[in-house]
Amino acid sequence: MAEEIDQQGPDGGTVEEPSRKKRKPTGGLESRIGLLLGLGGLIASRLGQLWIAFDVFSQFTLHFAIVSVAFLLGVLMPRAKLLVAFLVITIGVVAIGMWPHVVSRDPAAMRVPPPAGKTALRAVNFNTLYRNDDAAAVAAEVRRLDADVVALIEMGPSKRSMLKSLQDLYPYQAECFRVDYCNLAILSKFPVAGSEARVQWDGPAYLMARLGPEAGNLTVMAVHTIRFPHSRAQYRQVVALGSFLESMPGLKLVMGDFNATPFSRIIATVQSRSGLKRLSYLPTWPSHINLPQIAIDHVFVSPAITQLSGPSIGQPAGSDHYPVMVEIAVPNPR
Repeated sequence: MAEEIDQQGPDGGTVEEPSRKKRKPTGGLESRIGLLLGLGGLIASRLGQLWIAFDVFSQFTLHFAIVSVAFLLGVLMPRAKLLVAFLVITIGVVAIGMWPHVVSRDPAAMRVPPPAGKTALRAVNFNTLYRNDDAAAVAAEVRRLDADVVALIEMGPSKRSMLKSLQDLYPYQAECFRVDYCNLAILSKFPVAGSEARVQWDGPAYLMARLGPEAGNLTVMAVHTIRFPHSRAQYRQVVALGSFLESMPGLKLVMGDFNATPFSRIIATVQSRSGLKRLSYLPTWPSHINLPQIAIDHVFVSPAITQLSGPSIGQPAGSDHYPVMVEIAVPNPR
C-alpha cells in the first residue's frame, strides 16, 4: 500500500492544498434560448389561423417540436447540455428524412385486390422540377412506378417530348403546354373522355382530365399552387380551388404540389372547402442527400374512394421532389 505523503511547510507544519472550484456546467443559457426558440416556432406555426403569413412556419412544425424537445433535455442535463441537444436534433432530422424510405413499398408489392364493386387504381403525383433536363430518368421512373394515372408537375420544355415515349404504357394523355404558365400533364391507362386547363383565375393552375366508366367516371386534376412569400395569393388560390371542387359533381382525384404541409392552414382549407380527404403525409421535399423533410406534394380523393395501400415515395430522377404513390379503389358506376 502506498504511503500518503503530506506536504510540509518550513516550520514542519502540514500545508493544505487550495480547494479546487467546481466548474459550472456550460450551455445552460444557450439551451434555454434554444427551448424558447423552439416553443416560439411551434406557437408561430399555429398563428397562420390568425394571419396567413405565419402559415409558412407550419412547414416546420415537426422541426420546431424536435428543437423544443432537444433543448428541454439540454436544460435538464447536468452536463454536456449542448451536445445532447444537437445530437437529438440531428437524430430527429435524420429520422424525418428516413421515415418515407422506411414505410415505402416496392411498386409491385402495392397492388391490392379491390373490394367488390370497385376498381383498383394506382395514382402517382410527381413534381419533376422545371429545370430538370433528365427526361430519360423521369420516364424510366414513371415506368417503374407503373401507375394507372400519373400527374406530372413542372414539365419543362426539355421533358415534354418524353410523353411520346410513354404512349405504349399511357395511350391516353392530357397536357396544357400551349397555355401560358401551364406545365402540367396527366397520363392514364384508362380512356380520357375530355380535358381542360385553367391558369388565369382566382385559383391555382390546374389540368383536369375526365376518365370514362372503366375508371368510375373519375375526374383527375393536377394542381400547382403559388408559394411563400405570396401567402395571401396562395390562400386565395386554395379557397377558390376548394369551392370549385366542392361544386363539381362526381368522384374526384386531385394531385399536385401545394407548397404546404398537412399542418398548414392552406391544406386544412383545401380539405374543408372541397370536402375531399387527404391520403398523403410523407415528406417529399427536398430530395437532396435523400432525406426529405417536408410534405408538400399531396393526393386528395372523394370520400367514397377508399385507400388500399400507400402512400409510398419513388425515386426523384433528377427532381428536388420525390414522387408520391397511392393505391385506391374507385366505386364502379351504377
